[in-house]
Amino acid sequence: MSERGNLTGEHGSADPWPPSGEMWPPAPPSPAGPPSRRPGNGGSTFQPRTGSKFALRRLGVLVLVLALVGTGVWWFGIRDDGPSVADPAPVEQLELQAWAPYWTLEHSVPQFERRSMYFSEVSPFWFQAAGVDQIRADPNAPEGRTRQFLRAARAAEIPIVPSIVDATGAGGMANILASEGQRRRHVDAIVRFVERGDFDGVDLDYESFAFADGRDTWATTRPNWVTFIEELSGKLHAADKTLTVSIPPVFDGERTDESGYWVYDYAAITPLVDHIRVMAYDYSTTEPGPIAPIDWVRSAAEGTADVSGDPSKLVLGLPIYGYNWPTETQGTCPPDDPNTGRTTINLRTLYELLDRRGVADPTFVEETGESRFTYELTIGEGDTQCTQTRRVHFVDDVGAQLRLEIAKENGFGGVALWAFGFENGKVWDRLVPSLVKAPG
Repeated sequence: MSERGNLTGEHGSADPWPPSGEMWPPAPPSPAGPPSRRPGNGGSTFQPRTGSKFALRRLGVLVLVLALVGTGVWWFGIRDDGPSVADPAPVEQLELQAWAPYWTLEHSVPQFERRSMYFSEVSPFWFQAAGVDQIRADPNAPEGRTRQFLRAARAAEIPIVPSIVDATGAGGMANILASEGQRRRHVDAIVRFVERGDFDGVDLDYESFAFADGRDTWATTRPNWVTFIEELSGKLHAADKTLTVSIPPVFDGERTDESGYWVYDYAAITPLVDHIRVMAYDYSTTEPGPIAPIDWVRSAAEGTADVSGDPSKLVLGLPIYGYNWPTETQGTCPPDDPNTGRTTINLRTLYELLDRRGVADPTFVEETGESRFTYELTIGEGDTQCTQTRRVHFVDDVGAQLRLEIAKENGFGGVALWAFGFENGKVWDRLVPSLVKAPG
């Protein structure tokens, strides 16, 4: 593993994204229209919807930014490779975004009534780009609950910006973007998806470039990706829709092995998009270790802020989950038992696990800003029985707050939960004082 860490996987989820599924049917019309947007300069100038909670939330952020500019604490430097922030102005309050996976809807939907005033947007996480023209729902996503989620979000007047995951396989999306004709068809497919669903925008979670295609493809993919974002943002903004991208971080403006995921070209796409969600987590995936060690997250925040040139568009992904690894095994485990390998936990289910395994208190590790604990687990019976020593690393409410402070220190515009439905009450208690809240 590079000292920069490993960000493999999709948002820390072990859930598969199978290559089959039905086309997504149009969602019912929203009771309120999408935010208005003025095209021009990449369509990045925001015009809030008058009188809505969304508009007032944005207005508060705008006033804060203007105040910072007026006092001279926000200033930009010049770099040969594009605009750069010399010293990002710290902010006091951040917008909150969240990915909402289909497997947490039973727990996330009821939270809307209590927490809706803190969300600037939510991203249903159950859509796939399966080809040039096909955007579909994951076949595992329960139709009843997904529709219930959309209705609840609309009733709460939270902008809905669904995530689309690249399900084309290794090299598939890179090949689509390399063809002018296919790229434009894909742009049109995304715009149709957004308009037919009456969504407020879209979040692109195209991770294959980073984790499946190989670094030797990045130099070729990078300009095609930028052209794609330019074309898509133009069409979405002309239709009063927003564009968010969720991508792993960079650590500097170079293109070395230590620079991070430079294939996504932060400097070029920042002026074109509304938000970039920085996926600064999944540091350890194949071997036991921290989820998002705090110094690594700080380096990611500093690097993306500098390279992007506009950290106010950056949204730091906050992991509120953990991984549970076997570290030692005695005996013969049952074959194909999923509990014998790495599993995923979240904060909502954490304390049940602690009680079940007789763990008193996890250990908070200052060096990583995370917690961990170990326990013994016996699996199977008879000839196929084993006893494992298992170690859990996770980011708790304190860790989430530490990472939120990093976002504030680097002038980020917001934070995003991975994932809505993973959190417990302690997370809300820690984060709420630093979140922009809609009046009313």
